[in-house]
Amino acid sequence: MLGLIKAMPLMLVVAGGAYAYHTTTVSKAEATIAQLEANNVTLKQNTTKLETALETETASREQAENNLRVQLEAVGKLTEANNEMQAEMDDYLSIFKRHDLTRLARAKPGMVEPRINNGTKKVFEQIEKDSEEVQNADIN
Repeated sequence: MLGLIKAMPLMLVVAGGAYAYHTTTVSKAEATIAQLEANNVTLKQNTTKLETALETETASREQAENNLRVQLEAVGKLTEANNEMQAEMDDYLSIFKRHDLTRLARAKPGMVEPRINNGTKKVFEQIEKDSEEVQNADIN
């Protein structure tokens, strides 16, 4: 029993040291856990922001692709219309190349003049119509 009493201060010092080590180790672990939890919250918030940004970017990309498709279709239609108009213009110009309208107009003015005037009127009306379509297309 006397040995136990003499060893008691040594046991108290060892127990105190063990308690201090335990407390220090536990507090470091708790601090690390708290830091990891804070990092976890931050990472979850960043993940949410990134997912939102990805959804927005995906929607924007899809909208841009749709706009591109629409523009390509419009350009295709305009190209077709331009080709048709070019062919029509070539047909009309070939008529003028095949005939000497000046000689014909001098010989038979009553026959040529109304036809030329009606044709000119139709061309100008078509130009006005096409101009209105272009102007309306710019507004839309």
